[in-house]
Amino acid sequence: MNKHTATSADVAALAGVSQSTVSRSFDPNSRISVATRQRVFEAAEQLGYQINKAAQTMIKKRSDLVGLVTAGLEDPFRSEFLHKLIIEVQNCGLRPMVMDVSDRETIDEELHGLIQYQLSGVIITSGTPSENIGKAFIRHGIPVVLVNRTEHSDEADIVNLDNEGAGEMAAKAFIESGKTNLVVVRSKKPSFSSVMRVKGFLNYLAPFLSGDKVNATEVLCDAGNYDSGYQIADKILTSQHKPDGIFFCMDHIACGFLDSAKRLVSPNEMSAIGVIGCDDIALASFRAYDLTTIRQSSSEIARASVETLLNRLQSPTSAPSKQAIPVELVYRSTLAKPQRTNIE
Repeated sequence: MNKHTATSADVAALAGVSQSTVSRSFDPNSRISVATRQRVFEAAEQLGYQINKAAQTMIKKRSDLVGLVTAGLEDPFRSEFLHKLIIEVQNCGLRPMVMDVSDRETIDEELHGLIQYQLSGVIITSGTPSENIGKAFIRHGIPVVLVNRTEHSDEADIVNLDNEGAGEMAAKAFIESGKTNLVVVRSKKPSFSSVMRVKGFLNYLAPFLSGDKVNATEVLCDAGNYDSGYQIADKILTSQHKPDGIFFCMDHIACGFLDSAKRLVSPNEMSAIGVIGCDDIALASFRAYDLTTIRQSSSEIARASVETLLNRLQSPTSAPSKQAIPVELVYRSTLAKPQRTNIE
């Protein structure tokens, strides 16, 4: 038989199954035994059969494409997360289509183009994309998963990091290390993640603040990047009341601060200041920084996001879900693990 003309009927005959079983075998969301699926795949391989994606899309009213909508890929954690998200989508037999909506002037045009692909679903990560983008996909019948978003949508599923818990964890670590003059740093441009991290940080400290045992100040830097961290060091380290504990809502800012601090204070002075970041990007573990940080697992968030989308495809009418991914404190040299609690 000519391999280039093999049809699903040919595959069905060779595998000893129906044509509908052949079609379902190439659908990663269909319920079919492993043995049957393997038999179909082996027959398809022998015949050189290639599934007609265009025809499949017309029949099922959706393609095997999953839209990944993001912005701000200069953020190391967001880039790392996108990489893990792409892998998870591919591992499910689906194909990722990435859309960067950093340019607000072209969002509408790009959005319209993405909708035309009859996507299986869309995963919208934190950052620039507005709530309206998610609603636009939902209006076209495309399932939406929001990641680290503030919206409490009654139609989209939500997967969030435990951002408030991250802030609480940082504050608790400082208290247990005996730090009393604390600073929390975030970007001037508010994001759901940073706002909730600050909230958790200050809420945990509230009993200590009211008892005048601890001071805490929120400091805003120009942006959530390395350069802003480098620049904010002058303001923090030359103040009259120099802090002994600083929580940065993003590792990238903390790394910039640590490099800048080398020109402003001596190593002995810096060793007295505890520094905690958040995200645990690869750079945080480099010897130049060895940053104590709150780890959010990009792999876990990616896995949960894709599983949530697959669940939605299986149960399209079920109530929207919302889940929080736990975080973990990773001690390194910028704040050593305390032996005991110094403030009660």
